[in-house]
Amino acid sequence: MPRTWLFLGLLVVAASGAAQGGCSCAGTPHGHPHTDGSVNPDIDAAILPGVDTGTGSAVDAAGPAPADSGFVRSCAPDSPDLEGCGCQGDAPRACWPYTLDPSYRGVGLCTDGMQQCTAGSEFGVWGPCTGGFFPDAEYCSNMLDDNCDGLTDCADPTCAADPSCQSGCTDGQTRACYTGPARTLGVGACHSGTQTCTGGVWSTPCVGEQLPQAEDCSTPRDLNCNRQPGCFDLFVCASSPACQEHCADPLMPGCVCPMGQGDVATCPRGDFAITTGTIGGTIQCCPCRASDCGNANCCNEAVCAGNAWCGGLNCRTLPASCMGMVNADCDDFPEDCDEPCCECYGDCSGP
Repeated sequence: MPRTWLFLGLLVVAASGAAQGGCSCAGTPHGHPHTDGSVNPDIDAAILPGVDTGTGSAVDAAGPAPADSGFVRSCAPDSPDLEGCGCQGDAPRACWPYTLDPSYRGVGLCTDGMQQCTAGSEFGVWGPCTGGFFPDAEYCSNMLDDNCDGLTDCADPTCAADPSCQSGCTDGQTRACYTGPARTLGVGACHSGTQTCTGGVWSTPCVGEQLPQAEDCSTPRDLNCNRQPGCFDLFVCASSPACQEHCADPLMPGCVCPMGQGDVATCPRGDFAITTGTIGGTIQCCPCRASDCGNANCCNEAVCAGNAWCGGLNCRTLPASCMGMVNADCDDFPEDCDEPCCECYGDCSGP
């Protein structure tokens, strides 16, 4: 499948607690080999969802405001939110919704919720995380930290435009400010600016702040501050040419471009696909060597005969309808389950 939609599919699988990576053979995962490109740390700290990519400017002393975490639900025992995961009469547990950044647990007014194990026909499932206090908009005159960022009332940059925080300052005094949408401060490229006190009143402009912008799919930056940078912002960039996998240029010696793209991309038999980067990366078909037997596409070749890495795979004669071409990726669940031109595949698919 196209890499953008594969990524979305993996999120869905992981959210159900079922994601296990690739098919495993002989106890060793057969991963699709790739080398991720580096990201400029001066732009954003990471390109994966769930990681705060705030730039952290000098005037952003307040730190990030609460924002949707972008984290995927997990059924691991130590997960803060087990909603939908299986249970068997377990006692109620403290929880924190997986959609919210866990760094705000216990800060300000924020308190954990509770989850109950609800009975099923045979096994139960954990219910929703309810009953706690979760980040809210900051009320600027109640002497409470409502948005759980460690700052109260006028000390919070999001209160800079509130009338109750406009006076009572000394000329030349400065403070952090932010006038962007709730839950965007400190997320991606968004950061606070500075207000200066003039005539005993805080100036209206918030100088130097960065508000959400249109996403640029050709960069790894999270410009619209939704924790989904560049090509990972599926709703914005899924169809962007910058996010489509393309043939490597230049090609490695002996390698060729695949035929087709995405789920229907194929390589000559005896080749396997090498990808570079993540969404929007490159692909090329390269001849199998003995050191490449960790890839299912090579396991039916003479160079991999008897190789332990190929143990547990089901291999067959390539159907004539494939015309000597194999699917570019035959070892990445669930892709190999619906790709007809895979010579070798794991237990997740059949002949």
